[in-house]
Amino acid sequence: MTLLSLINMRAKRAFLCLARTLPKAMAVQSAFLMSEIIFYAVRSPDTTFSVSDAAVTILTVLLISWIAFFVIELTKYSSSNSYHRYDSDLIGSAFTGINRKSAVFENGLELFHKGHFRNALEVFTDLDNSNLKRTDEEQRILDFFRGRCYHVLGTYPNALICYDKADERGMDAPILPLFIARCCISNGDIERAKKIYNELLDTDYEFRDMIRTEYGKMYLKLNDGQNALKWFQEAIDRHENYADALGGAAIAQNMLHNFKEGEELYRAAMLNNIEDPKTYSNYYKEIQAAVLLETHTDA
Repeated sequence: MTLLSLINMRAKRAFLCLARTLPKAMAVQSAFLMSEIIFYAVRSPDTTFSVSDAAVTILTVLLISWIAFFVIELTKYSSSNSYHRYDSDLIGSAFTGINRKSAVFENGLELFHKGHFRNALEVFTDLDNSNLKRTDEEQRILDFFRGRCYHVLGTYPNALICYDKADERGMDAPILPLFIARCCISNGDIERAKKIYNELLDTDYEFRDMIRTEYGKMYLKLNDGQNALKWFQEAIDRHENYADALGGAAIAQNMLHNFKEGEELYRAAMLNNIEDPKTYSNYYKEIQAAVLLETHTDA
């Protein structure tokens, strides 16, 4: 990033923060004015005061409030070089103008990162359907985030359409192939998912340590415990995505009715700090209960 572009980005960010915080400062000013009117009306109805003094006081309150809110808003940005509050490395220079499309996009981004995925999707879709002109970079970023919303919400066909559009437009996000493969699996296109994984396996791909566990999870979804265990075991032996591999292997062992081995791997996964242990534990126990029920039914 050049010095000029850095200064330009910081200036835009500061201006945006000023514009955002002015309504808050004006709200504080209005509340102060109302409280003063009520105070003089109730406590000192006969008191006279200078209009100029009152104006200075009100403007001072506005200025102090504005500065305070501005500083608070500015500190929300994690990096001194970033324009967007989230995913600045991914978004880059897209949607960094002082214009409506950038304001709308950042609103959607804020909703997305607060977990309001359906509302974020509505914002991103409205922006996509609008007449606001976008650069190619902005369009692929918009496609990607629409895909993320659909993906999280479980609407995999729509997610895949958006991801493919982003990919075709040259989206440079290393995680994108994995998102595409996961949606393919959920949509039943197993061969395309395998093709993606095979192309990434044992390469210098940034997330190469996840490929074997991704393969294992695919076979878990296909209810193929044997093949799932094969891939998870390979990941364990290579110490790739280790906690996830242990957790997946535990579930695969349960599918194969190897409950003792499954329980040992489950404990190992928890000890190795598997991501989101509560959700994983619930999923593990659901699979275990289903297999046990199936075993008793068959007996």
